[in-house]
Amino acid sequence: MRKEFFTRLSPILILAFFLEGCYFPVVATGVVATAVAVTDRRTAGIILEDETIELKSMNELSKNFSKDDISVAVTSFNRAALLTGWVAKEKISQDIAALIANVENVREIINELNIGPKATGKMFARDTILTAKIKASFIDEEKLNANAVKVKTESGIVFLMGIVTQREADLAADIASRVKGTKRVIKVFEVKSETEIANIDAVINSQKPKK
Repeated sequence: MRKEFFTRLSPILILAFFLEGCYFPVVATGVVATAVAVTDRRTAGIILEDETIELKSMNELSKNFSKDDISVAVTSFNRAALLTGWVAKEKISQDIAALIANVENVREIINELNIGPKATGKMFARDTILTAKIKASFIDEEKLNANAVKVKTESGIVFLMGIVTQREADLAADIASRVKGTKRVIKVFEVKSETEIANIDAVINSQKPKK
């Protein structure tokens, strides 16, 4: 089954090759949010807020900046907005951070924007494949809740987000670092104690539909 995953790519993953890192996001909110909410440690309300933050952020970027000057992605997790991509000047990076900080419900800005020319389509495709491989590696690890970790890759640099324990954070970073193509791993986790995570998971499990 693992071989089939990489040799017969799904239409969604193929589409992602062309859209990963693009200026305007494509969102399938209903299906994705429903699937994520089953095991994600955010509440359904926060998941919706994160999706709204991403949409509003991209709208603000499109109104205030030229596509020729920036190629930026905004990834929100628990209302912390991770900025990745490429911009022409340091001043633009600072302006973007200030702009997104003012988007409703954003509580934190994590500015990881690169200064320089925009990444190529081939680089976007490689990042998408690398993200898929890392997620598959997470699923293979029984000691890790793969759905609790969000992966964002930019030019081979892997960003990991999620509400996790320190043990899970270290394990996820170690797994990601060993996947071929990973240049560096940056942990952007919200770390909580084992007890806090156990309580969060208990609440989530209690909300799952009973068979």
